[in-house]
Formats: sequence, C-alpha cells, structure tokens
Amino acid sequence: MVCIPCDSLPSRAVMAMVSAQAFGRSSSLCPLVMMMVNLRSVLLSIAWFSAAILPAVCAADSFDDQLRSVCRVVGTELPLRVVAQRIGDAHGINVWIDRRVDPSTPVSLSAAAGSLQQTLEAIAAKSQLEVGYASPVVILAPQGVAIDTATRILKLRSEMKQLPISAATRLLEPQDLAWDRLSTPAEIAQQIAAAWQVSVVGESLPHDLWDRCKLRGVDAADALVLLAAGFDLAPNYDPQQATFGFDRIEKSAGVALEYPSTKVAASMARELRKIDPDVKLENRGALIRVTGNSAVHHRIRSDRSAAKPKQNGGLADVAPGMRRFTLRIPGMKPAASILQAVCNASGFTLDTSAASSENLKRPVGLEVEDQLATAIIESICTQAGLTVRFDATTAVVADRP
Repeated sequence: MVCIPCDSLPSRAVMAMVSAQAFGRSSSLCPLVMMMVNLRSVLLSIAWFSAAILPAVCAADSFDDQLRSVCRVVGTELPLRVVAQRIGDAHGINVWIDRRVDPSTPVSLSAAAGSLQQTLEAIAAKSQLEVGYASPVVILAPQGVAIDTATRILKLRSEMKQLPISAATRLLEPQDLAWDRLSTPAEIAQQIAAAWQVSVVGESLPHDLWDRCKLRGVDAADALVLLAAGFDLAPNYDPQQATFGFDRIEKSAGVALEYPSTKVAASMARELRKIDPDVKLENRGALIRVTGNSAVHHRIRSDRSAAKPKQNGGLADVAPGMRRFTLRIPGMKPAASILQAVCNASGFTLDTSAASSENLKRPVGLEVEDQLATAIIESICTQAGLTVRFDATTAVVADRP
C-alpha cells in the first residue's frame, strides 16, 4: 500500500479509511482506498494491493511495459516527491527528481485513468519540467536537462559494453543503491565505488546535502550519471587508471544504437527528425544505426502508436453497482464532497445538475460496512434530502420532490 505522509496533507485534513471488495469471489485483487477529507474538498488516493498481485506489478515484463500500464494517481496539492515516490513504489521503477527541481512543488492530478507515461508527462507539464527515459529510470528535470541526462546514461552504458568483458559485466550488473538523509555527493560516490568495485574520484563533486533515496536495479552508468548531472557534470572513464572522474558538460550528448530496420520505417524516421533535428540514420543491411538523444531511442522502443495500456486488473471488470465498500468518515461533511469521493472510488460518474446547491452542501455522516456502492450513495442522498437514480455508470442526483 502506498500512503501519503501526514505532513503533506492540508492542516485541516481528516483521513478516513475505505476498503473496497469486488462483489463475488472472481476478483483476485482487493483495492485499498485512502480518503482525505477537508472542509473544501475530498482527495482520493487509490492503491491497488494484493499479496499475490503486487509482486507481479512491481516486477514488470519490461520498463516499457510499465510505462504503458495503467496508473491512477489522484490528489490535490501533493508534493512532487510524494507523487514520484508513490509512482515509483507502485511500478517498481525509479523516478529521479533533479536537484534543481523543488521536491515540494505542488502537483494536482485528476482521477482520469491513463498510462504511467501519460501520468508522468502530465506531472512534468504541470510543473514546467521535462521527462527523460533511460530504463529503469525516469528523470524529472528542468527543460533541456532530463532528456540530456537520460542520453548520457545510454551513452555511458554503451561505452561500458566496449570494456573488457569482466569489467563490463561488473559495471552493468543491476543493484539496489540507497543512501541516508544528509549524505554528500562524495559519500555517495564512495558507495557507488564499493557497490561496483571501481575507483570513483568523488572529491571533485561539489559539496551538497541530499535527502535519503533508494534506487532499484540500477547499473553503474545510471548511478554515476544521476550523481553528477545535477551539477552540470558528466562521468568519464580513464581506462589506464580504471577510474571514473567527472568533467563539466559542454554540449548535448547523442548516442548511437542499432535496431531492426523494420522498426524505423519512413514514417518513423520523419517522426524522429521532429523529436531531434540532429538525428542520424545509417542503414546497415537488416539493421539501422540511429544516433540521437534519449527521446529518439525511447520513441523507437516504446512505439506508443501501436501499444495499448495494459490493465492492472482489480475492479476494472466489475460493474460499479456491484462493488462493495467499508467506509468510515468521522464527523459531518458536505454531501457533495462525499458523493464525489464515493463515485470516484466505485467508478460512477456523478451528475448533480438537478440538485440544489443548498442540499449538496448539507452536512452528512457516514459509517457503513461491506455495502454496495449504490446503497452508500442512496444513504448519503437520503440524509441530504436528495434522490438518486442509476443509469448504467452514472449516478443522477436530484432534489427530493
């Protein structure tokens, strides 16, 4: 389960636990819903949880599969670091926030379901940031930085593959890397050196104090580039000394990778030139060598035009009217707020066009156990002097005659 830390909530927020279980025994997933209710709005955060399902979700078939999978993030004015952590934990990927980005930047996302990639790009757009992709890392950074950082990861990884096989195997081995709060870049550099058994000259890195962090399944290229990028530095390898140092970034990077020719047809080539005007394509028989930034390579690998989001399961196949919930909301809250929260959780669309604002503002209380969503909505309406009828997936609320 992924929860929002208490210090990220509005001061008057009240938290209520809602557990929902699909009607019948055919569903293998039980969603756990955290509702945060304040005097003005209801914030809903849904974390899909199951002892059997969660490990499979975190261990995706591939990085691109995770980006295509459905991600539901709901919240208002949540700190960027909280949103990034929740997405990373749920999908088993790393969401890296560049040190020049304020991690407390407020992010608001609607309840509309979309792919993980769409969610990440929506977060970036709302915060005027850029997204870079370098499996298994997603980078959120200022414009012109994220894509370049991801490109440098791909480039260094490609260079590591050219090293003697023993060194290449060691440096490209995925490992978890974690450091404590108030760690310095030099200290993290030494952790990287110990993890991948390589010499790293961390003394050249500027002094800074970093928050705690855990990176999952990264290689030495990921770790070194992320460590240096926030200072406009890039790692370089001295094969004579078998040592990594850091140099000032002078120009944008590009990396050459090869793909089957069928993946880069004429239409794809035109699209790649729009992404990176400096992209270079070189035919090599059955292969095509593409030199460009990480956005170019991500576009080729993901081929989003042909891919559809993978459903995570859960309540997706259960009709809204057949979903059951246990709901406890302390105190009295406006009927409209609780109605909207229950409809969001159950999958109903709420229509209040025929209801008066006076009745929608009426305070109501609610404490039900293992009840159908329709029964819960009816109970709320009864307390507020309203009626409700259900048309397929819409709850139509009106004033009582």
